[in-house]
Amino acid sequence: MLLKRLALPLPGLLILPILALALALSGLVWGVLRHQQAGADQRHAREELRQGMQVARVMLHPIGQQPTQGQAPALRVPPAALQAGLRQALQWMPNVQVAVLTQERVDGAWQPSTGEAPAWTHAYEALSLLERKALTAPTPDGSPTEFDANGQVHASLSVATPDAPGGRAVVWLRAEPNVTDPGWARARWQLMLGALVGCVLAGGLLWQQGWRLRQGMRDLSGWTHRATQEEWPEVPVPSGPTELRLLGLRMRELTNYRHHREDDIRQTAFRDTLTHLPNRAYFQVRLDQQISEARQGKHSGALVTLDIQRFKHVNAVLGQASGDTLLRKVALRLSATLPDANHLLGRIGGNQFACLIPRADKVSATQLAKGLLRSMDNPFELDGQSIDLMAQAGVALFPEDGRNANEVLSHAEMAMNVARQKMARVMVYSPDMDPDQAASLSLLTELKQAVNRHELQLHLQPKICLSTNAVLGAEALIRWQHPEKGLIPPDVFIPFAEQTGFIRVLSLWVVDQAATIWRQWHDAGLNLKIAVNLSAHDLMDRDLPQHLHAILTRHQVPAGAMVLEITEGATMDDPAHAEHILTRLSELGFLLSIDDFGTGYSSLAYLKTLPVHELKIDKSFVLNMQSDLNDAKIVRSIIDLAHNLGMSVVAEGLESAKSWKLLEGLHCNEAQGFFISPPMPAGEFVDWVRDWQAPSVQDEYLNTDFTNIL
Repeated sequence: MLLKRLALPLPGLLILPILALALALSGLVWGVLRHQQAGADQRHAREELRQGMQVARVMLHPIGQQPTQGQAPALRVPPAALQAGLRQALQWMPNVQVAVLTQERVDGAWQPSTGEAPAWTHAYEALSLLERKALTAPTPDGSPTEFDANGQVHASLSVATPDAPGGRAVVWLRAEPNVTDPGWARARWQLMLGALVGCVLAGGLLWQQGWRLRQGMRDLSGWTHRATQEEWPEVPVPSGPTELRLLGLRMRELTNYRHHREDDIRQTAFRDTLTHLPNRAYFQVRLDQQISEARQGKHSGALVTLDIQRFKHVNAVLGQASGDTLLRKVALRLSATLPDANHLLGRIGGNQFACLIPRADKVSATQLAKGLLRSMDNPFELDGQSIDLMAQAGVALFPEDGRNANEVLSHAEMAMNVARQKMARVMVYSPDMDPDQAASLSLLTELKQAVNRHELQLHLQPKICLSTNAVLGAEALIRWQHPEKGLIPPDVFIPFAEQTGFIRVLSLWVVDQAATIWRQWHDAGLNLKIAVNLSAHDLMDRDLPQHLHAILTRHQVPAGAMVLEITEGATMDDPAHAEHILTRLSELGFLLSIDDFGTGYSSLAYLKTLPVHELKIDKSFVLNMQSDLNDAKIVRSIIDLAHNLGMSVVAEGLESAKSWKLLEGLHCNEAQGFFISPPMPAGEFVDWVRDWQAPSVQDEYLNTDFTNIL
């Protein structure tokens, strides 16, 4: 609290303990020297007193008249004269004070023999009784007496006074130990000066180091503040202590690593992993920028989209790896055909490419599109085979044909689709290609409002285990009950939602509603699985796993209770990205199913790399398998394939008892269809499960051809 009130800077805080230590060491040295000097002063005072006593004894008895052994010296001169003579003789001992006491009164009190009586009387009275006796007691051999009292050294000599009252006198010498050595005084001042200089030097050095440390910490603190604002500037390496410089270097390494990671993430987010061209997300960002610049500069730009045909055939015959190699060759050839480095080529779909032209009109854009198509006329060499490809192109101008990237890209793709339908090489977008544009815009608005107004509903179609006849779960199917138009079929608004990108909102809504329904099942004592459909646009969302995991966590639904159904074609727009998303979903515990299997174009080599748990046979094969032997054989092949890959099989479109018996004989795992139950409102499902009874198909007759395939 004290340091907080003082608000001392870091250098000041560093100096305080060093200064305290320096003062403590100085005090310790001072005490040791002072103790040694005090002893020296004591010895010096005693030596002076002994010398004074020798002088006194000589003055009492001149040379040649010494008393015999064992006799006390005798006073031959008056006490006052002896005292004056001693003072005169001891002038070279300024610390020694001399007095001669005589016993002049009958009561035995001792009195000084000079006019300084008050001072010596007070000194005498300050002594204790024992000290007074030691002072005045005669010694048998006439030797002096020494003792310490009141911080002084005393020496006394008792002498006989034949001519004085009392018959005895005392020669009293005293000395106070004092610093008389000039070397000690010099040492004292030198010590004080050395301690002061040492403190100043240490304080200055520490202040300098502390200031450098404080400045370095301030620089690093400023860097962290800018880094939290996503600037991530260059880290300043402080010039302070080694540890601080090492910290700066480590933080610089961290910043460089962060920049590399951001570059990698940016490459992953905006680059197609197969061709290394910009992907659809990056293409839309750049297209939005060019549209804004064109609007400000009042000039036009163009977007050309290309649809490369016959890729499905290559994937089906040569496999996914060969198809990927061919896509890379196409990307290289298209890139080499571009006449200007400012033109941006990207891959926006499975076999679709796009070229962004910053400045172009209808004529120049059409010429560029034709040049790109002519580059496709030459065959491609792949694994020793010559492969011919064909393509169509669509052109849209901006900002004339769209206010943002989505509109321009949608219109270019619309022109490309028209070119494919009319077997033309290049088509330029015109508003008459989209006669229902106003209606489509109105439908999108109504679809957005339908979510908020709770006009959407989920219907459930049960899924049955063919070996036990038990209900295993249901597939969630979205329905739109429009307040004015009535029930709008999914075939009307689902493709439109996929085209506009609103399908992602619908998919998350379906998952949320399915999780709510599963929680109701669980509370009712039903342990079932619920399946929902995901589109190709959903798989393009790299945050899809987090969104789905958050929904299930909110409803407390285990991921293993949710089956995610994906069509074969949904994984082909960007196979590497789709595989990454499906792997993350599988790691979270979701069950994955390939829907409409048998109608797509994914190869078996690609299928085995996906973390799929289930294959769902397309209903077009199941509907006719009771009368078409080829369809029955296809169903059998799919079931055998799935089982060999360790997957379960679901047959959709079960609408007859004979088909049931065939599927049961082919060891199909699950089935759904109108023969079991049509889709029903979610609120009716629990009662239906409790009332469910499997139909008997044992009496159904199968002719020999169908029996032979079982």
